[in-house]
Amino acid sequence: MPHPTVCKNGDDNISHISQFFSPYFLSTIQSLTLAQTTWPVAANGGGTPQRRDPAQIPDILDPELPSYSQNLSTVWDIPPVQTEHSYYLTKKARERWLSLTVRSRATNDEELPTFFQGGVIAGSLKLNLEKEDVLVSVYISVVGRLTIFAHSASNFLNISKLVWSAATPPEQSSESPCIWHSGKLKGHYEWPFSLRLPKGVSIMSSIEPESSRTNFRLPPSFSDRLAGVKVEYTLKVRVNRSGLRAGDKLVVPITYIPLLRPSPPSIARQIAYQENSPLIGPGSDPGGWKVLKPVTVEGTMFRTKDIEAKCRLSLAKPLCYTRGTPLHLILSVESADPQFLDLLSNHSITVCLCQRNCFKVDAALSRRTSDKQARLTVKSHNLATAVWWRSSGDNPATRIFAGELQIPEKLTPPCDILNFGVNYEVILYPFHAVGFTTSLPSESPLLSVPVEIVTAFAQGPHPRVYSPPQYDGEIHQPHGHGFSVSGMTTWF
Repeated sequence: MPHPTVCKNGDDNISHISQFFSPYFLSTIQSLTLAQTTWPVAANGGGTPQRRDPAQIPDILDPELPSYSQNLSTVWDIPPVQTEHSYYLTKKARERWLSLTVRSRATNDEELPTFFQGGVIAGSLKLNLEKEDVLVSVYISVVGRLTIFAHSASNFLNISKLVWSAATPPEQSSESPCIWHSGKLKGHYEWPFSLRLPKGVSIMSSIEPESSRTNFRLPPSFSDRLAGVKVEYTLKVRVNRSGLRAGDKLVVPITYIPLLRPSPPSIARQIAYQENSPLIGPGSDPGGWKVLKPVTVEGTMFRTKDIEAKCRLSLAKPLCYTRGTPLHLILSVESADPQFLDLLSNHSITVCLCQRNCFKVDAALSRRTSDKQARLTVKSHNLATAVWWRSSGDNPATRIFAGELQIPEKLTPPCDILNFGVNYEVILYPFHAVGFTTSLPSESPLLSVPVEIVTAFAQGPHPRVYSPPQYDGEIHQPHGHGFSVSGMTTWF
């Protein structure tokens, strides 16, 4: 993800919204603007706003429809390090001889230890040896591993730290005496440890000396059975013994979450969220929307009449959305046939959030092909579907629909590691209206736009839900799946 940049359009935002906000609202804008100049801007947050004719899309989306507050379980900042997890190795008599304690940001000790980007894995390691044992060394490490289709696994992260070595006498525990001689240990021992997680890793493309290195941001922990991919992190304690005696391992799975935030939305949208007021459309808030190029829809109505319509889809900017929040949408449909426009309903429109899992070819082939060619196979499946309601409009030849697409709270953030990557896009599909038959296959996208999914909120007010409550049950309905090899896509 690109480095954060600085917003410089605060004064422009004030001039855009001064015409439709009262002095009471405007009195707080200057302080919001000053704060915005130092907030981080996420990927896809820039770009020149595209201005639209206010007659095409209304300035205010349904002022008579109130916004419905929704309790979002995701908090703005990361939780504190306050949960302690304990794990053990026992002997035959169930006596705990090795104990690992680690502190994490999990909400309770029943969850896996949870760590965020750049965090520190800290805790303590204890040995309780009732009988004398000969040890060589004790290591603790954190390992990141990518598994694809259960038969291809690669480690992309391995940070190891020596906790104790026979070459160095241990510190005696204050609880009871200990004995040490040439690696022979008896008694109680305790060692603190800490391992800092990096933001990313640099990995060589092959084992050849002249091969280049590629930088990757650490991917999040996730397991996708449909795609056959798993990224897992483990905390390992390894006790090594001398000679042919077997050592011991304590392996603890942990959860890693990248800390990614979007840039703040436009001032007009922030005030709408803050004051629970209607959203402002692209006509008066051009910096708050990404208006896509129009697409033409062709088909027949009742199998006798040819229909042509233009669709314009707008997405809330920046095109970077926090998990568990709504993505606001506007769709305008323009046609010379009023009967066709009357046939369109809220259920005629299908806009989905699609996850794309990309698989590269093996390293040997990657060295002989470009990176674009190396991304050979793509598996796609839709994870959420937008809900729609009719918005007001004065043009009889145009229908305006407002929509929301709820981002699933547990969605995997975009990532790219080794020969695997995850990214997202919003897709508009052909209409499904009574009596209308489109000229395209129903699963063939009309348009798509890449979007970023992040794990934390931007500074400022949180996004609000504007869809009526009765739509909640329709938000997470999948639309279809796809499989693409070398650019050829099959939907099923």
